[in-house]
Amino acid sequence: MWHPVPFVDHEKKEVPPDLLAYYDYPHGQQKAVILKETNERGYDFRQVEFPLYLPDELWTKSRTQWESEVNEIKKTNEKEAKDRSLHYTNRIDLYLPKKRDKAKPTIVVSPILGGNMVVDVFARFFARHGFVAAIVHRKKLQFDGKQDMSQFENYMRASIIRIREAIDWLEVQPEVDSQKMAGFGISYGAILHTVLAAIEPRLKYHILAMPAGPIPDVILKCPDPGVTKVVREAERFGWKRDQMYADLQAVMKTDPTRFAPYIDKDRVMVFLALFDRVVGMRRTYKLWKEMGRPKLKVIPLGHYGGLLIFPYLEWVSLRFFNSRF
Repeated sequence: MWHPVPFVDHEKKEVPPDLLAYYDYPHGQQKAVILKETNERGYDFRQVEFPLYLPDELWTKSRTQWESEVNEIKKTNEKEAKDRSLHYTNRIDLYLPKKRDKAKPTIVVSPILGGNMVVDVFARFFARHGFVAAIVHRKKLQFDGKQDMSQFENYMRASIIRIREAIDWLEVQPEVDSQKMAGFGISYGAILHTVLAAIEPRLKYHILAMPAGPIPDVILKCPDPGVTKVVREAERFGWKRDQMYADLQAVMKTDPTRFAPYIDKDRVMVFLALFDRVVGMRRTYKLWKEMGRPKLKVIPLGHYGGLLIFPYLEWVSLRFFNSRF
């Protein structure tokens, strides 16, 4: 005989102070430089850059050393130099609605692991419909053979801090309504926004498209080329997968599964790809349950297949944000 699964009400827990403090950072002057500014059809584009401030333990080299290295690379490879500069700078792509008669609701957008080429579609869409959209760039994930598995944790912790500092800058911009800010993330971006949904109160609402955890499982079982390349690089330095897994379990703190109990389920919407074999449908589903079963949209496709139905994702996300703001 079939018996319904009992529904267990989710009571959001308070984030422990020491966990909040883990994502604190030194504050410094955020004097932004405009790198690019264009007028596009339906929106205006502006790319800005300002200094990144990190806790001492997250610097693998000093700011001066990074600047010197980047200046040398710039002589022969402009693109690589621009990527490397993200070790010490914060770069934001701003998509601004044409009509800016008042401060606008703002969506902080986090890229997938492969870069901005997917989320910029959504940023343009949001801007054309009256929102400021801000894509926060991230530095590439690379394995350093001189470090242990804690480099993965340091990378993700720095990613969270990078976004929080971007929010610091955004909330004082004249185009931004600081009381109406939200987050949007796909895949790796959704993993980060699961953490932010728990610890960053300035982002009131979040769209989490195909998030997953635990992170050790995602890293070692994810077939995404960007992830497998890093894992192969670790193996080249002598790491065995079972040891990698054990060490990752020991060091990973910035993990969505750890933060799910601290999320207000009424402030998030989750997209789940039914045939997701990248981050894994079951991992997304389990994380969704641990969040307290927030609003869920099921996509009858795989992880990358979900990207084929952009219009659906765009309009559902827009309706979610419009209903909140």
